[in-house]
Amino acid sequence: MKRLFVINPVAGPRNPAETLRPRILAAAADTADEIEVMETTHPGHARELTERLAHSSEPVCLYACGGDGTFNEMVQAAVGHPNLSVGCVPCGSGNDFVRNFGPKEAFLDIPGQLAATSYPIDTIHTEYGYSAAICAAGLDAKVAYGIPKYKRLPLCGGSMAYSLSIVEAFFSPLGHPLRIQLDDTVLEGDYMMTAICNGRVYGGGYTAGPHALLDDGLLDVVLVKPVPRIRMPGFLAKYKVGRHLQADDTVSAEFRPYMTFRRVKEVSMQTLDGRPLIVTLDGECAPRTELHARVCEKNLSVLLPAGLAAGQLPFVRR
Repeated sequence: MKRLFVINPVAGPRNPAETLRPRILAAAADTADEIEVMETTHPGHARELTERLAHSSEPVCLYACGGDGTFNEMVQAAVGHPNLSVGCVPCGSGNDFVRNFGPKEAFLDIPGQLAATSYPIDTIHTEYGYSAAICAAGLDAKVAYGIPKYKRLPLCGGSMAYSLSIVEAFFSPLGHPLRIQLDDTVLEGDYMMTAICNGRVYGGGYTAGPHALLDDGLLDVVLVKPVPRIRMPGFLAKYKVGRHLQADDTVSAEFRPYMTFRRVKEVSMQTLDGRPLIVTLDGECAPRTELHARVCEKNLSVLLPAGLAAGQLPFVRR
């Protein structure tokens, strides 16, 4: 089996290749697999490397060694190509995709990665690309969109940039007039956040889809109307740990005035005032005036390292 580790040298505070490359090569001594380690040289490079392998018949295990952006690049090229399986060695600042499966440490275990199992999962297809976990729009996406601006300020690291972006979003208009179609149901109104969930977790650990399954052929959609600012801290704290949905998928009582939950196959959103809405696909953000998302069943193979508890993985029971 060929295994290609693609390291993003600008992921995280320092080049992860400095420590990761020797660990990979040391673990490779105990395997008969063909191991190759490369570093990206420019944005989009991980996608280019994946595209070159996608059209061959050779089975390859690809590992995105970086953040969600590096993984997202590989996903765009790997969907629909069963000869490719994509894994993640989390070295970036976000690493939200791996949160869907367990602790980050399991994905940093290189021997465990070399013994990884491939699982077919659904993806979310939009006109802007594919998402493996969650496509979101609104306040939370606006926070993620604002972080790079603050990171450019002197002495402003990742956590400070995140905090400043939250403050900016908190004092901006919270609602956005939207028309949302969920399969055959159409809703109109002001919405603060929308999350279209294939996976459970996004945005620094927020469990938007606590019961979402990666291979059930459905999308868990959470819609949130504007919440009074005085209630926002408590609301977001409980939303982060998934307390907005009960075990039977009904919305918890304190969230019902603001939240709608549906499980569907397709979602369409349009802004009703012409102003763009910030949309994020697995951490990649951009302003949009419309979005159409649909589930694509089991068109991506992902690698999960040995050592994860199989009974806790977010899949339909096998």
